[in-house]
Amino acid sequence: MAQRSVVIGLDGVSWRILDPLIENGHMPRLASMREKGAWGLLESTVPTYTPPAWTSAITGVNPGRHGIYGFIEGHAQNERRELVHSGRIEAPTIWEMARAQGVRSGIYNVPLTYPPRELDGWMISGMMTPGWGERQRGFASWDKGSSDLEARILKWAPDYSVDMSADWERDWRDAALAQRALDVLQQRHTVLERLIELDPVDLLFTVIETPDRLQHVYYRYLDPADPLYGSKAGEELRPQVVRCYEAMDRIVGLLDDFATDGGAIVCSDHGFTAWESSAHTNTLLQQWGYLKLKAGARLMQTSAARKAVPLAKRVLPAKVAREAKNRTFAAVDWEKTRAFASPIPQQGVFVNLKGRERFGAVEPADLPSLKAEIKRKFEELRGPDGLPVTDRVHLSEEVFKGEALDGAPDLLPVMRDHRFELDDELFHKEPFTDYGHLPRGVHHPDGVVVVRGPGVGRTSELRGSVMDVTPTMLYLGDLAIPEGLDGSLLKEAFDRDALASRPPRSTAPPTSGPRDETSPYSEDEEKQIEESLRGLGYL
Repeated sequence: MAQRSVVIGLDGVSWRILDPLIENGHMPRLASMREKGAWGLLESTVPTYTPPAWTSAITGVNPGRHGIYGFIEGHAQNERRELVHSGRIEAPTIWEMARAQGVRSGIYNVPLTYPPRELDGWMISGMMTPGWGERQRGFASWDKGSSDLEARILKWAPDYSVDMSADWERDWRDAALAQRALDVLQQRHTVLERLIELDPVDLLFTVIETPDRLQHVYYRYLDPADPLYGSKAGEELRPQVVRCYEAMDRIVGLLDDFATDGGAIVCSDHGFTAWESSAHTNTLLQQWGYLKLKAGARLMQTSAARKAVPLAKRVLPAKVAREAKNRTFAAVDWEKTRAFASPIPQQGVFVNLKGRERFGAVEPADLPSLKAEIKRKFEELRGPDGLPVTDRVHLSEEVFKGEALDGAPDLLPVMRDHRFELDDELFHKEPFTDYGHLPRGVHHPDGVVVVRGPGVGRTSELRGSVMDVTPTMLYLGDLAIPEGLDGSLLKEAFDRDALASRPPRSTAPPTSGPRDETSPYSEDEEKQIEESLRGLGYL
């Protein structure tokens, strides 16, 4: 018989932020879990973004097998780019693995679970779900009545927010975002408390998105190692943000208590670090001769033109801003272009390959040598300070393994330990824009993991991958682990005697349920979601 297992996902948290909060008594329940269990670092995916990372956490496989690389399908050459949704996930999920073994699941607020799939148990979809409050419909699935569950949630929390929005351009100036986050966290606590009372499933996977939003806006006010931590603004805003982490800790306690005699995992999809600079990938590729603009387009490389797209992103409706950016890509001379930037969340470079890209110009036989050439250019690149900026350049074949490779960039550079983030804008004269004076944060691959439960030892040296979450959760629930996953059980979290007395069991992989790849979004819903993604700097 299965025993209860719970995942408490805290989107984007890192020990850099959590350690001082724990030391100062703001997160006693997380501190207690750490003291009783095994904890350490959980490495994110490449690219280090929410869509591929949480999808790897719920499938146990790399993006090359589940097919999720970002928030939007396509890139600069596509006439229409569609938002990613649950029908695009190509690998079996944790709830399908549980269902195959007769176990009911609860899935709460996990990104890219809209539209929610049918399952044994219940699912409340997360990020990329349209609507808010009473306008929300179709965000729940329950084997005892989906519409009934939605009605209950909207009664428990009439202004229920599926995904908390933030605007990194504006929100850092005051504490309004922190107050909104506190309200959302109270909703999360209320709804989770009622859900586990209503239908106490044996496998529960939850994600709380608020730390990611707070850290995009306030990160440098929260990291004691950062110069802005002790600034006047940091001292004034930090206490209000800390209240949000205290509220998160109450959710950690609620869910850890729910696990009772079973096991619980606290994890994040990625960590965070300070955002120091934007690296304008297309500008670099243009300077190196790989991207060509049409003759008249060079006139756009003026100060006014360079500010046009960022201004559009701030002040125009989502569709208008998107169309403005797409029109800038019409300035690219695709016949002479050999490489171009990926969308921001993919953090990479596409080769303009014949037979794959709409305006392909590079022969397939030339692909390996061109990738090697561009890699060398990035490795030789120096920043405004004259020092090297590139830590490494991942090649697609090194990090993506599988059959779901559509949408995978060919190269993925990492700059200054992720503090330099790549963008896909055109018309910048200089390849870097400095943001070091602002408190904003960006993603870093070092996430967190804490494992507590029967047989778990005590160590602070745990190391793993987000792909290890699914097999470890299954083991904690006394379920068999499907063969062939890329992730594996975090054996270092368990005592040897415990593993010997209850060795992990394997089973055949389940068949993934029916998928509908058709976009579930109306035009208005696309606008709303794109507005939210723009606010986080993802578009």
